[in-house]
Amino acid sequence: MATSGGGACREVSSWITENVLVPVERFITQAREACEDVNTWVEEEVRQPVEEWVSRTERRCREQDCNWWCACCNKWFCWLVTIVVRVVTWIVTTVGKWVTHLVCKIVTVVIGVIVELVLKVITRLVTFFVCLFTDPLRALSALWDLVNDIVDAVDDVLDLVVSILDDIGEILREVGDLFGSLGRTFCIFGDAMCALFGAIFGFFEGLLDWAADVVDWVRDTVDGIRDLIIGILSLDWCRIQKGLGILNVFRVITSVTRLLGMVFYVGPRELIDKRGLERIIGGALSQALSDDPQRLERSRTRVRLGGAPLGAPMDLDARRIAVRSSEFLRELHKSGNLDLYALAGRFSDCQGKAAWEQFEGEVVYTGTRTTVTKTDLDYFLDDGPDAVPSFTVYPITRDDFRTRLDLAKRKGLQIGVNFNWSGLGEIVVGEDRFVPLDSDESDDTVQKDLLRLAGRPDVEENLSDVPVIAVFGYEKTSLHGLTSWFRPALDDTSPTGTTFRDRFPETVFQYVAIHEVGHYLGLDHTGHTSPGQIMWKPNLPAGTDWADAVLNYLVTTGEANFTLGDAADVWDWITTTPEALDSILP
Repeated sequence: MATSGGGACREVSSWITENVLVPVERFITQAREACEDVNTWVEEEVRQPVEEWVSRTERRCREQDCNWWCACCNKWFCWLVTIVVRVVTWIVTTVGKWVTHLVCKIVTVVIGVIVELVLKVITRLVTFFVCLFTDPLRALSALWDLVNDIVDAVDDVLDLVVSILDDIGEILREVGDLFGSLGRTFCIFGDAMCALFGAIFGFFEGLLDWAADVVDWVRDTVDGIRDLIIGILSLDWCRIQKGLGILNVFRVITSVTRLLGMVFYVGPRELIDKRGLERIIGGALSQALSDDPQRLERSRTRVRLGGAPLGAPMDLDARRIAVRSSEFLRELHKSGNLDLYALAGRFSDCQGKAAWEQFEGEVVYTGTRTTVTKTDLDYFLDDGPDAVPSFTVYPITRDDFRTRLDLAKRKGLQIGVNFNWSGLGEIVVGEDRFVPLDSDESDDTVQKDLLRLAGRPDVEENLSDVPVIAVFGYEKTSLHGLTSWFRPALDDTSPTGTTFRDRFPETVFQYVAIHEVGHYLGLDHTGHTSPGQIMWKPNLPAGTDWADAVLNYLVTTGEANFTLGDAADVWDWITTTPEALDSILP
């Protein structure tokens, strides 16, 4: 490493960080990621294969004729087998998955916080005493780093609380999904039984969804309190502003007003919509594959037609733009395109901007979740990249990205698509045109180049694999997301994918990623006039139906959704675009 005034001071700090602290933190990061991947593994390797069998069996049960001489005993026996398999599988996989996930998460986070804090305290104290005699100002900076280390530990603990609340909400929704799937099993006995038991089980599904919504606003409120506390302790004006999230506590009012609507309308209606979705998918498949009975049956099984969860399996290729500690990054900071101190949550005035104008990113030592110290940021900007251990800047935090993906998976089922993903990747960039992204609705040339960096080919692209890339905003500052889609009729072809930027407040901008994925799947803004619709966009010529928005947020779901019309458009795109059909349902 290059030296400057107080070189010994800097080198001691950097050596300990690079050779002791970072390796330990990388190991802890890998352990935490393994805990997070447990759910995905169980879903893909255990539950989904069983659900495919159950769905195929349910469909056969529904299609077979009733043996009236034994009071439809054949259908009753078939129903009993499928429901027992579904319940037993759900209990084993769900309980095992969540117990493993939660225990693993709590243990790794707690141990990680303790180990990291001990190592950081030792590092800062050693650095302080060395610097005290060679560079007194840096010695004081080491003490400030120690304060930030303690604040980071508090932040990690509060983040664990927020994460557990997230998990509780997901568990409640999964229990609700079980009730919904049990209600739909009665469709084996015809439309009348389907409607009756759909309404009964839909009541309980709606109640659990309402409970999950209550957990969500508690989670958001706790997150706002966390931002306020950490912002004050770290003197970070950006984070203090995000403390406005505590106002989510007023969502308790809308939760109360929506209780009856969720239980008596939304729950039963959701099961009716799923029945309608099944007809949409079944009709689209029959029309597209009627001349190939074997592929038609294979496709019906693949989307779990007649069962649950209903949807064609597709993968989300989740990536974050990554900028390494380089001269390029120094120039980005100096030019004002990125504020490293604000992104790192260190002492910052937020560039004099409002929090919603900044990025919701992070600055971490490469391969870890550990935020870079203010001292190392100072060294980096003053002395250059070689002065500090390697670090990376991202436009969204790992946890926030996973939250967006969880939302995309949940909403995708409303249009008959079952999204999965495995881990979070990155795309390392070093050119100005990518930060911010120099693309918009009229010209996505640079975005296509970014997709090529991600490995998307120009020909024979797998359209069942959807890139979802978090970026550092766009040259056109009013843009929040952008889709490069596959529309041969419009001469828009490969490479395809989506990008989005994350912003505060989450309540408003959490739908941007899934909105762009909707475009990828064939949807546009036309006909969407309410903020309660995922594909809605402000300032459309048709105007905004605020009455519907108020009804949605105060009486029914309280969040944006896809419609059955959206599902019809998606499946029209899938089944009439040969490249999409061959990729998604080979």
